[in-house]
Order: sequence, then C-alpha cells, then structure tokens
Amino acid sequence: MFICESLERRGNDTCVLLATAITVGFVCVSLAETTAVTQDFATDPNWDGRNNVRMEQGREKKQDFGFSQTNHAGGGIGEIGGSVCRSVKPATYSVAIEPKTLDDQLKASGRFNVTHSEGGSGLLVGWFNSTSRGWRTPNALFMRIDGESNSFRIFYEYGTQNWKTGGGQTFEGMYQTNPSSKIPVGGKPHEWSIEYDPDGAEGRGEIALTLDGEVFKAPLDEGHKADGATFDRFGIMNQQIYGDHLTAYFDDITIDGKRFDFAADPKWEGAGNRDTFSDIAIRPHHDFGHRPTNFAGGEPGEIGGFIWRIESVDPEHAGYYGAPTGRLTMNDKLTASGKVSFRRAAVDCGLLIGWFNSHTAIGAPPNNFVGVLVEGPSRIGHYFRPVYGASDDQRGIQDEGPIFNPDGKQRTWSVVYDPDANAGHGRITATLDGESVDMDLPETARKGNAVFDRFGIVSWQRGGHYVEMYFDDITYTAAE
Repeated sequence: MFICESLERRGNDTCVLLATAITVGFVCVSLAETTAVTQDFATDPNWDGRNNVRMEQGREKKQDFGFSQTNHAGGGIGEIGGSVCRSVKPATYSVAIEPKTLDDQLKASGRFNVTHSEGGSGLLVGWFNSTSRGWRTPNALFMRIDGESNSFRIFYEYGTQNWKTGGGQTFEGMYQTNPSSKIPVGGKPHEWSIEYDPDGAEGRGEIALTLDGEVFKAPLDEGHKADGATFDRFGIMNQQIYGDHLTAYFDDITIDGKRFDFAADPKWEGAGNRDTFSDIAIRPHHDFGHRPTNFAGGEPGEIGGFIWRIESVDPEHAGYYGAPTGRLTMNDKLTASGKVSFRRAAVDCGLLIGWFNSHTAIGAPPNNFVGVLVEGPSRIGHYFRPVYGASDDQRGIQDEGPIFNPDGKQRTWSVVYDPDANAGHGRITATLDGESVDMDLPETARKGNAVFDRFGIVSWQRGGHYVEMYFDDITYTAAE
C-alpha cells in the first residue's frame, strides 16, 4: 500500500482511497497548514470573550480603623481598631519596628473584642513588611480573625518572602462545618497572645497562639524557615480578598516586650485605613481582556486583568478571552510564547493559557484544552505547569513546575505541545524564564479527539480567589 501525506497539519479532512488486494491501495491525507501568529496588542485585537468583562459597577466600601477613643476591648479609654473591610486594595495601621526574621523570637499579646461581623469578613493583626501585599500575605505572621454573620473564628498564619504559606487553627475539625469553632460577637473581651519560636518543632520553627488561656500550636512547613521572611511593621491589615466588614478593637498590646496602652494617640502609621472607595474587584465577576498598560513589558498594550477561580457549581461564571485559531487537534504541533507579569494573587487561585474550544471552556481543566495552568498549593505558592483535557473527560495536570511568584516582574514564557514526542503519545513542555518542565501524555490522550478553536486565557473552574496577570508579545500556533 502506498501512503501519501501533507503533514504540516494533521488530524483533519482525510481522503482515503482503498483498493482491493488485487489492485493498489492509495491513502491521501490532504490537510491545511498551520501558521505562527504574532500579536503585540498595540491596538485592541478584538478577540472573542465570554464573561471576561465586569458587568456591574463597583461597590462603595469604607475602611475606618486606627486609634479610637473608646474602650470596647477593656481597660481605660483609648484603643486601636474599628471597621475593617476585605478588599484587594491594601489598608493597614501599624508601627515601625526593628526588622525581625524567622530566625528571631517573636511575641505579642493583649486583648481584643469583635463588636460586629458580616459574612465573608475578616482582618489580620501581627508582624508584616511594609511591602507585604495579597492574601495569603508574604513576609507576615498574623493572628487572623474571620468574620461570619454575628460570629467569628480565629486562625494564625504566616507567609515567607517567596509566598510560601502555612498556619494553624484554634479548633478541631473542618472549617465552615464545625459550629463549636464560632465565637459570638459583642461578648466579653478576649485575652490573646501569639508567639513564634525559631527553635521549636525540632528547629523548623513553631507558632503558638493562646486564646483565653487555651494554647494552640503549629510548626512551620518543612523548608519555610529557610525560605525566610522579614518583618518591619506590627499592626492591623485588611484581608486582601473580596468581602465585607468586620469591626474589632485591640488594647494593652505588648510587642516583643514593648507595651502600648493607647491612653493617647500612639501616632502609628496608617495607609488606606480611613478611606471610602469604589471596590471594582468583585467575585465572581472577571475583568480581563485587552488593556492599554505595559506591565508585561514591551510597548503599551497587552492582555490580562483580574481572573477569579470559580466554583464548579457555578459554570455560568466561567470566562475566557481568546483568538479564533481555526480547527486544531492533538495531532498538530502547537507552540506559544511571549512575555508575562504576575502582579497580584491570593491563595486558591489560578488561570489557564493555551488552546481551548469555545464550546467547552468550562472545567478544571476543561475538555479540549492544551496549555499551562498557573496555580499551586499554599505551601508553595504558584506553579507554571502543563495541563491538558481531551474531549472524553481525560485530563492531566503536571504535579509541579517552575515556581511563579506574584512579584510584578517581567518574565518570558513558552509552551510546546509535540504530538510526536514520548513515542508518539505526545508531550507538553512549559517554560518560565528558561526553567522547563515536561509532561508526557498517556497513550490514550491523543485518542481523546480533542479539538481546539481558540487560543487565550481561560478561568479555572474550582472555587477560590483571584489572580492579576498580564501577557504581551504573544506568538501562537493557528490554522492557516
């Protein structure tokens, strides 16, 4: 049998002419070629979008915390605190301290009282850095108060300089489902202390939080102490995720041996703590697409913005922004590259960039997808790693990849899907700033008949929070 192929692009319109055993068989595969498309985003490319543009107006919010001539937390007149609102816009009230690290002993104590809480509210109090942003917060060690309707829960957490995070909780069992962990608002003030011992937990470092005389301890995760953190502030910070208001007051605080009774204004530093503003980062409303900015490098003009991780039970909130590519399959070699800047993030967040199908762009990952996932466990931060989804619910995610921190730096990236690699089963290679990771696909992946018609950004369909990321100067494979 004689086989004749034109294989710049494989997997589509196949013409087969077969003869019997007496005659000559002939098979001809005549396929359209692929091409590399480059987009610098100097002007709006008018890519196709779904749920990528924020539809509602911003919500008015108010931060109103700092020194207060009240005594909700006990003692005499004078304390700190007030109404703190969750928002991706930072707000802090703090005192500058001599820089401390995870190699130093830390201890703070005092009293607090929560007088009002709404569902999805909270604040943080503890050590942090003047440059600390996001949630969970790098260079930070906090007691965390999470508000619900007329009640709250207490946690303690930390973040290293490279966004590796961990912590503990002051109750047993699952958060959200354990009613014994809730504390009613408006009751008596609570005594608290938080202490960090760098030699605890066999040298890993250990945090101990005491609440009304009961002690709760948690070690730092392996390697996090060595990753390091630097603290130059102590005070109150808002949780930088979308949410509501919580009102709490603190008094008679001792910080590493120095006591503050707040009988007079301590003149701590405030940033965004007395502010009324329109909050436009509203979960689950994405806000990404073409932008006139140049965070990722190059000339003005790029794509990106705020992308939320969406609950799997809310597929109507899934979003994408992509360029039509014509019909591509997992028989085609696919390549993409460009520049990227990861500006902000919370834990439990992520996005996809790669080739997808506009009819199936919902999932974690969706069916008919090949590309990269930016996401990872809180103990690490975020990975830049390969991922795929076939049309028959086969899917795969590489366990690890280059670590990608939301530090705003301009980086280069690429992703290559090679159908001929890995003995013809296919391989995806993701590269960030020269560091690469391969994912060899199983034998059945290409048989899953995935079909792609777009290239671009897709939301990750698993509940969580936000990323703010921008891409520029992208070159990607499309059908001619």
